Amino acid sequence: VLKVLEHHGVGVYMPSKQACCGIPAISSGDKQTYDKLVRQNLEAFEKGEFDYLLTPCATCTSTIKKIWPVMAEDYEGALRNRVNILSDKTMDVNAFLVDILGITAVGDPNATAKTVTYHDPCHLKKSLGVAAQPRTLLRCNPGYQLKEMTEADRCCGMGGSFNIQHYDLSEQIGGHKRDSILATEAQILATGCPACMMQISDLLSHSDAQVSIKHPVEIYAETLPE
Repeated sequence: VLKVLEHHGVGVYMPSKQACCGIPAISSGDKQTYDKLVRQNLEAFEKGEFDYLLTPCATCTSTIKKIWPVMAEDYEGALRNRVNILSDKTMDVNAFLVDILGITAVGDPNATAKTVTYHDPCHLKKSLGVAAQPRTLLRCNPGYQLKEMTEADRCCGMGGSFNIQHYDLSEQIGGHKRDSILATEAQILATGCPACMMQISDLLSHSDAQVSIKHPVEIYAETLPE
């Protein structure tokens, strides 16, 4: 992500004191820790000046964009306003590159292009409505040919800590995703959520499948000079 932003002349403010977005805590009902994390992030990011808060994680983006404002309804006015200001600036990195910077796909894949298939993370497509932009980034690299899987937006079964607490059920849900990926015979699986990347990597490893897992931004970054 940093390589891509630098290439396009985008200045980056990345505070060292930033914290987790809070989704593991609030999903577990630990509102005290969640509130602490929100305040820590507010204090860290408010020290800088920026137009967008970007993240390459679908769940982080959805949490800050959607959950923060809802949970802030119980905050006092000034704190609630601070949350809304940061939330309004938050954007998925795929959407930023395509919708704001105007990155567009190139021509047809080259003759030796590898086959890549794309998994739509629940938080990215169903929560944020971001689906076309990651695919645009994939089509920016002529070394890859996109082959859609069936039910690309079907849940992979990760669900964050759900995977830890209910591993067998998580694996059962993910089996449908694994089968859809293998049916494409793709060499690479791309997705815009690190949690989905972990889950699918685990699912594929159990099948001894030789499929690499990459973020769409990684594939786009391969087209840029070192």
